[in-house]
Amino acid sequence: MSSKKTVLILNEKLPQTQCQSCGYPDCYTYAEAISEHRAKINRCAPGGTKVIQGLAELTNTPIIPLDKNIQPTNLESTAIIDEEFCIGCTLCIDVCPIDSIIGSAKKTHSILNSLCSGCGLCLPPCPTNCIDIIPLNVSISRTKPASLQLMKLDQASRSKLWKEKYEFKQARHTQKTLDLQKKASEESQHLTNLSKAQRIASAMDIARKKLVESQSNGKNRIITVNT
Repeated sequence: MSSKKTVLILNEKLPQTQCQSCGYPDCYTYAEAISEHRAKINRCAPGGTKVIQGLAELTNTPIIPLDKNIQPTNLESTAIIDEEFCIGCTLCIDVCPIDSIIGSAKKTHSILNSLCSGCGLCLPPCPTNCIDIIPLNVSISRTKPASLQLMKLDQASRSKLWKEKYEFKQARHTQKTLDLQKKASEESQHLTNLSKAQRIASAMDIARKKLVESQSNGKNRIITVNT
């Protein structure tokens, strides 16, 4: 089994919340670390015992408890925003790995509870502490009926959805970075060309001035001789 194939199989066992509780930037990177024996199988907070058991089977290693330094979380969770205190800073939008928060600068944001995984990454950057992680259950569905769409999905379907959304956002950011790099390169080339053109124009201006001076001096010499 190739290393990449191993990583893909391990990654499929992870819940794809991209919550970073394991200490890695995303589920794939954690799976990669496991495959290279750089990380243990007990660091997935939302996956808990079920994921540990699955990873143990794949890696042929003993089942061990969740790392004591990692706070267990619940996959049956979602985020809500207290809109009264939201200032529209967009910080939560930037950190959400699956684009489950919508809004624009200085406008009240909203959670897409039909998508939100409850990963909690939106909590630390919020300057007004107006975001909470709550259980994804019938109670929240009364005020956030869109959450029912997610509740109807089994965990495999949810994980597939979150993985697709995460990869889409990553691809968008990669393209944005490439576009910015291309623009910067084009602007740099433009400045280089402009600088070259300016040097040429300056040199031609100096040449014209010298020519005028030369012609003027020549006329003065001729006038002096005739006199």
